[in-house]
Amino acid sequence: MLDLFGIRLLVEDFSAALHFWRDIMKLPVKFHDETIGYAYFDTGKVGLELQTHDAFASALGEVTPAPVPHGRQVVLDVRVDDVDAIYAELIEQGAISVSAPIDRPAWRARTAHIADPDGHVIELFSSLPASALPTA
Repeated sequence: MLDLFGIRLLVEDFSAALHFWRDIMKLPVKFHDETIGYAYFDTGKVGLELQTHDAFASALGEVTPAPVPHGRQVVLDVRVDDVDAIYAELIEQGAISVSAPIDRPAWRARTAHIADPDGHVIELFSSLPASALPTA
């Protein structure tokens, strides 16, 4: 049996990433150490870890500095009660806008997308009411 423990995001600027996830997204940090470029946030369900690209590459015995991937590598889905309000609050606090709130009936959700300092995409979503869903 597999038990998903956490998701680790590899980051370039550890301080900026820590600030984003702790101070803007308001996740409770359980451990962080800037000297090793690592942080752990306990969300109550699945943990979120931050580690610098170079620290992870070094731990695997790979060459550093580690090459940074380009493009969208991961999307973290976050269920919220009010997409519009949370999106506006996060943008006001410094999150990067990727796409503004929009109803997506085919997805059965209202979504908005933001990014952290490394470009990891966070999808904010709430379920659409049955009256807004396609009938055919």
